Amino acid sequence: MDEKKRIKTQKWMHFLNILGLIVTFLLVVWGFQAGVFTDEQKMLDLIKKLGFWGPFVFIIIQIAQTIIPVMPGAITIPIGILAFGPLWGFFLNLLPIYFGSWVNFWIGRKYGKPTVRAILGDKSYYSMLNLFEKKNIGNGLFTFLMFFPFSPADILCYGAGITNMTCKYFFYSLLLGKPVSLAFYGFGTTYLLKWLTGLF
Repeated sequence: MDEKKRIKTQKWMHFLNILGLIVTFLLVVWGFQAGVFTDEQKMLDLIKKLGFWGPFVFIIIQIAQTIIPVMPGAITIPIGILAFGPLWGFFLNLLPIYFGSWVNFWIGRKYGKPTVRAILGDKSYYSMLNLFEKKNIGNGLFTFLMFFPFSPADILCYGAGITNMTCKYFFYSLLLGKPVSLAFYGFGTTYLLKWLTGLF
C-alpha cells in the first residue's frame, strides 16, 4: 500500500471511528429515554421486533466492531447479554469476536504492516508495534493477554498476524483465552450497566 492510499484509508477509518462513537452515543441516549436499557422487557420487545433477524443483526455488529472498532465493545457486549440472556448472549458475543479476531490476524498475515497501520491509525499501530517489537511480546504473553479481560485484543490480533506466530498457536490462544476474558468482561460490564441504569 503506497503512502497516498494509506493516508486516504486512515482518513476513512478516522471518519468511521467518529461516526461510530456518535452513533453509539445517540443509541445510548435513545436507549435510556426509551427505557430499553432500564427495562429488560422493553429490550426483549425490541429484539423480538427484529424477529428471526435479531441475532444476525447483532452478530454483524459484533464482527464489524471487532475488525473496525466503530462501536466500543463496552456497549455491544453487555447489550448482547441483556438482550439474549446470559447463555445465548455469551455465545452470540463469542462467535463473531472469534471470527473478527481471525480476520484481524489474517489481514496482518496477508497484507502486512502498511495495511494494518492504515486500519489502526498511527497511534494504535505504533503502540502495538512497540509491544511486539521493542518490548518483544512473546507467544506466552500474547496468550496471557487473550485471557485478560481489558487487554486490547483486537489490536493484538492484528499484531500477531505480522509476527512469525503460527496459525495453530494463535488459534489455540484465542480458542482458550477469549471465553474467559469475555465472561469476566461481559458479565462485569453488564452488572455495571444494570447498576448505572438503577440510578435513572
